[in-house]
Amino acid sequence: MADTSKNNCSTIASQECIDKIRAKLNAKQAQHVIQTRSMTVKSRSTKKSSKQKVAPIAAHQAKSPPSIKGKVPTSTTDSTNVEVLTVLGKTVHMVDPDRKVFVIDLLSPETCDEIRMMADNHTLNAKKDAEVWRTLYTYTKMDLPVVEVKDMVSKYTDNILHDVKKIVGVIFGMRREAMRLRPRSWKEPHLLLYQALDGKTHHTGIEMHYDGCDVTWQAMLTRQDEYEGGGTYFRSLRKTIRLKQGQVLVHPGELYHKGIDITYGVRCLLICFTDGMNPKILDDSRQEDDDPKYETNVLVCG
Repeated sequence: MADTSKNNCSTIASQECIDKIRAKLNAKQAQHVIQTRSMTVKSRSTKKSSKQKVAPIAAHQAKSPPSIKGKVPTSTTDSTNVEVLTVLGKTVHMVDPDRKVFVIDLLSPETCDEIRMMADNHTLNAKKDAEVWRTLYTYTKMDLPVVEVKDMVSKYTDNILHDVKKIVGVIFGMRREAMRLRPRSWKEPHLLLYQALDGKTHHTGIEMHYDGCDVTWQAMLTRQDEYEGGGTYFRSLRKTIRLKQGQVLVHPGELYHKGIDITYGVRCLLICFTDGMNPKILDDSRQEDDDPKYETNVLVCG
């Protein structure tokens, strides 16, 4: 018998959920401002005290050549060290040029919301005993093949796949081969839904794995104020990539990665496993390289 408990799922967070997340974000920002001001006042007080106590030494040091300080390493949460390209009119963030991991600014917020609304309408109109959202690949998330949603393939996903293939061809230097990329089964592309909400079964993330296809892409359909946590962690990169709404993450299917758990809210993506072009990129990481501390190295592009 179908598990119809999943048929009351929504890809769009409720206003109550969004308000809670925004309140937490505002509280964190306020706390950060207080801490920054406190540190500034303390720093000024220390400098003033230093000037009063060691005035003669300071005067002597002022005559010396200024010391040359080394460049401060860029934080892994900072995207300024990521090369940004314009490919076929789209902005592409090269997260790892060697492993061909990159993020495309591709979809508009309106497109993302329309795809989610189509999925929700499909769920609402499903027969009572029909299983709409189910665990196609893993029990820690829910999936819905887009072919089952009326008009979604012809209106959206065919065009998205075509655009991604063209950009993949440029980035990999394999334009002709990239156009041969095809979804690996009837289940592709599919919508993926994570949820961590009171009163509902939690589906929050996915364990470390590799897709085994040639090229994987995932499009973020959800706004950042609709969930907490989340992101895609790559073991070989030792960092978590967190997408903004409308961005598409592309990577070779052989790279080991995991879906970081969301702690609250709703997170929905459009995923596609494709075959037909061998990227000739294998994962160079090892299982012993796994370390939870690296998962906190979060990169947000743009």
